[in-house]
Amino acid sequence: MNSTPPRSVPFWCSIRVAVAFVGFLGMVAHYSQKISVGIALVCMVNHTAISQHKTPIDMPITQEDIDCPYAKNTMKIEGPYSWTKNIQGIILGGYFWGYLITEIPGGYMAVRYGARFIFGIGMIISGIFTLLIPWGASLHYGVLWVFRLIVGLSHGVIWPSMTVIMAHWAPPNERGKLVGFMNAGAQIGNVLTLSIGGLMCSLNFLGGWPLIFYSTGIIGLIWGIFWILFYADSPRDQRCISNEEKEYIIESTQKQLAGHSKNEFEAPWKAILTSPACWALFTIHTCNNWGTYTFLTSIPKYMAEVLRFDIKSVRN
Repeated sequence: MNSTPPRSVPFWCSIRVAVAFVGFLGMVAHYSQKISVGIALVCMVNHTAISQHKTPIDMPITQEDIDCPYAKNTMKIEGPYSWTKNIQGIILGGYFWGYLITEIPGGYMAVRYGARFIFGIGMIISGIFTLLIPWGASLHYGVLWVFRLIVGLSHGVIWPSMTVIMAHWAPPNERGKLVGFMNAGAQIGNVLTLSIGGLMCSLNFLGGWPLIFYSTGIIGLIWGIFWILFYADSPRDQRCISNEEKEYIIESTQKQLAGHSKNEFEAPWKAILTSPACWALFTIHTCNNWGTYTFLTSIPKYMAEVLRFDIKSVRN
């Protein structure tokens, strides 16, 4: 089937690009919430109180310590919580337990109920519980862990929803550009949060570090509401789209969607689980994510505690 758009169907000034752009913003909000705890912990923890419980043997001085020219930490921020390294690790891990649980069910729900509500409601729920994190932390780190678990559960449906969105809205010859543009929001979210989060920690307004959760939570909440109002699960239901663009998208995607009903969910699990190529991809993706998320969650603490940078230097 020829999926080349007619001359009357523009690319840049189109609803499909608008969908990709709003999805891009959703990924920015998604990843800003995902890594928010990693940088906030630097300012939430009272490192002096923790170090007082350590003996000198816990922190041996090596020749590398003597020779290494540490950066001068001109502004050391001490938070209200005396959480040990183990507790901090538990807090950081809570999100990913939830994220793991809803990945596969998220794909089923996005196909069955549509990405409009699955993606939108997921971001609304995560936004609400991100806003509640400062309050939860004041009660107990276990409450914070539960809140992060819920945020992870909400975020687990996002990547499966992205594939459903593109299956309905991206013509095959444009899919690479649209998918790449939407996915770029994840990296932008990382950059923005790491850049602005350190600055927020150093502010006196609202305690500094809670601003990270308030800002990312509000952004996600607003985005989720806008997404539900703007997005339609099919070009047929989009109110603002032109007839020419609607026909072009439907014609170019219907060949792939024709054999699948809305309620259908059939995956060749046996073929997937016995395929060497699939297991190679599983291994590569696992190793890649292991390094990526270890970096994103731990680099702020590494720079603050090992390299002894000022928290604001994390953004540079």
